[in-house]
Amino acid sequence: MDAQDIRRSLEAEYDIPFVVQTTFDGGEPAFIIGPKDSGKELFTIKVYFRNRIRLHMDFIPQKYSANFIDSMGRQSEENRQRFFDYAKLLAGMGAKVDIAVNAVPLSTDRSDSWPDMWRDLKIHVTKMPVVEDGELNHADAAYKWGSLMIGMILSLTDIVPIEEESDQLNGYSEGDVQRTEVNRYERNPLNRKLCLAAKGYDCAICGMNFERQYGPIGYRFIHVHHIVPVSQVGAGYVIDPLKDLIPVCPNCHAMLHRRNPPYIPDDLRKSLKHIGD
Repeated sequence: MDAQDIRRSLEAEYDIPFVVQTTFDGGEPAFIIGPKDSGKELFTIKVYFRNRIRLHMDFIPQKYSANFIDSMGRQSEENRQRFFDYAKLLAGMGAKVDIAVNAVPLSTDRSDSWPDMWRDLKIHVTKMPVVEDGELNHADAAYKWGSLMIGMILSLTDIVPIEEESDQLNGYSEGDVQRTEVNRYERNPLNRKLCLAAKGYDCAICGMNFERQYGPIGYRFIHVHHIVPVSQVGAGYVIDPLKDLIPVCPNCHAMLHRRNPPYIPDDLRKSLKHIGD
């Protein structure tokens, strides 16, 4: 994996354009990663290493990001909970997550302790050792950990996916940008990323892993299934990616939806086991 691989992977996961730059810090590779931001109104993260055993990640606000940071503190309870989930996932993976708002440490356990107005935000994440065994691949580590920190930050933003179409295909004038409405339940890339980061890429029904089966072309390929059908949740329902979503292969996903309402995952597992007996 290199910087362009990181960019492509992030764009596939989060549906927004990214910029990834490589540099050196302390004699070791460093990566500057962030959404494409010509107005310098958003953020980047810096992923860097020390002594080939410790990973560091810093949130870096851009020059004109004051409004962006203020908006992060005004997000919904749903978005705050997703932010908590990412922070706890990083901590559960052995990272130390330090967050401060207006120079005051921020508790990720109680959103009601957050200040109403955010003027300054600092996030620093460290992980040591960054690899338990084997040789450190800096780009792989930068993507593995950086993509989770990106997800945590995006949880508190209003950045939405956009889709650019050519005028030859859709009849729009050159340079027009088409903004797409994203189904918050079915296509929320932050929920999907959080689910897969916590549960992995093995099918929760049959155990299939596409990379094991097909090699590199199957890397990180899997569907995500809503245990409670989207059509059955109310407008105020808040998806919990760690409870409501599971990774499934396309075959098992199709079988889950062979009836309405869909099969419960445990019932489909029993059916699969019964056929194999």
